[in-house]
Amino acid sequence: MAIGVSGLPLIASAPSSVLVSAAQAAEAERTATFDVPGMTCALCPVTVKKAMEGVEGVSQVEVDFDTRTAIVVFDPSVTSVEAIAAASANAGYPAAARG
Repeated sequence: MAIGVSGLPLIASAPSSVLVSAAQAAEAERTATFDVPGMTCALCPVTVKKAMEGVEGVSQVEVDFDTRTAIVVFDPSVTSVEAIAAASANAGYPAAARG
C-alpha cells in the first residue's frame, strides 16, 4: 500500500473506461416475466428455477408459485426468451413469455 504525503493511504480510482463498461453491462441485461401454469406443487418452482438458471446468460431467476410466474434477468446478447422458455419446457414446465 502506498502512503500519500499526508500519511493517509493513496486510493487509486478506477479508469473511466471500466466504469463505462460496468454501466454498459448493466444496461445490456433484460428482464422477462414468464407464465408457468403447470406448476402444481411446492417443489415445481425449484425445478423451474434450476432449469432457467442453467441457461447461459441468465443471471437471476425468481419463481412465484402463487402467481405461477418466473421473473428472469438475462443478457440478450447471450440468450433469448425462447431459449429460457425451452429450458423450462424441457424440465417439464412449459413457460410463455409475457408481452
